Amino acid sequence: KLCKLTIVLLLAVMVSGVFAGNAFAEKKQYTGRTWEYVNFTALLSPNWAFVVMPGHRYEYYRHDGESLGTFMYELFAGPVYIKKFDKLTFKLPVWYYYMGFDLKKTPLDDYLYSHNIEVLPIVEYKIGKATLINRVIFHNKVYAHNDYYERAKDKKGYSLLIRELVRLNYQITDTVGFTVADEMFFGAIEDGGTKDSRLIGEPFYAKKGFTKNRFYTGFNFKLAPMISLSTQYIYETNYNPNHDHKLIDRNHYAFLTLNYVMKLF
Repeated sequence: KLCKLTIVLLLAVMVSGVFAGNAFAEKKQYTGRTWEYVNFTALLSPNWAFVVMPGHRYEYYRHDGESLGTFMYELFAGPVYIKKFDKLTFKLPVWYYYMGFDLKKTPLDDYLYSHNIEVLPIVEYKIGKATLINRVIFHNKVYAHNDYYERAKDKKGYSLLIRELVRLNYQITDTVGFTVADEMFFGAIEDGGTKDSRLIGEPFYAKKGFTKNRFYTGFNFKLAPMISLSTQYIYETNYNPNHDHKLIDRNHYAFLTLNYVMKLF
């Protein structure tokens, strides 16, 4: 009963956060977007894996102007350490992350990109058919290429953005699962050379404070023993840390991830 109550309370907190964010977002800009990943995981041993995951984002609707079309490319690559303790599993991915933004249809009128190192400790706890997951991403930006950092040394720097996600997965059948999650973004360390810049958001260096929230919900489908498809809806709200974290906009995503796992041991 206590486990069931915990799950119900977790769902209530997530859903209430979405309705609260929506109440403040009604008069703000909003978009309709798609977001896709192909996640290839090679299991090297019981404790080690290697992941390569390219991604793409496309904007098909913007309520106050022309949609952007394809506006972002992504690539993750790196190892994952895995340790299982009965019902609890600990994972530690350490990945290189490339972020590229095609912003030629915006006032920035440029292609911007950044190089980042992601450290993602993940704890998963299984309760019957349910799995509770806590994932923290330490998003370390080490290079930001754009014409708005005028000095070459400003492009090289360091900032830290911390993203914490709490997720609930529930296995409905052997091949279909339900998922719901909420993720908050907090700037922790600003880059010393560019901290006075008014530029915010990716691919610029992180600003201190609360900057973004994402709510996820959807279904996972097992298509074959080593292949699965995740289909989710994302409601995203962005906030300006330069102006008391006021809401900037909201985005609606159709989020698809095709997962392929290859066991090599």
